[in-house]
Amino acid sequence: MASTNTRRFFQNLRLEDGFLDADPTTWLEREDFRTAAAFVQGIAVINDHARRGVALIQEYNRKLTQDEEQLQFLLQVVSRHRAEFQDSRKKTVAAGVCPLSRTMYLT
Repeated sequence: MASTNTRRFFQNLRLEDGFLDADPTTWLEREDFRTAAAFVQGIAVINDHARRGVALIQEYNRKLTQDEEQLQFLLQVVSRHRAEFQDSRKKTVAAGVCPLSRTMYLT
């Protein structure tokens, strides 16, 4: 039995989903399955969030500095900071940078 989400997937793509009610061993014999399979296999999967994130970082780097040496130094500083503060919550970072500020976040 196919889930509602599976059926919705095929319906959104305007593909026949009748094969979902049939025995899976017969799917290869069904024209509706072969059509849907050919269409789905042709879909290019893109991680749009990752692509946008990379573009945003690249744009920020270009605006931050045009000097490659400065950029590499900055990346090393960020790398060391991440190693030192693996939990990057404000509370953790403040406690590590300024011991006096620790009491501020304990309440």
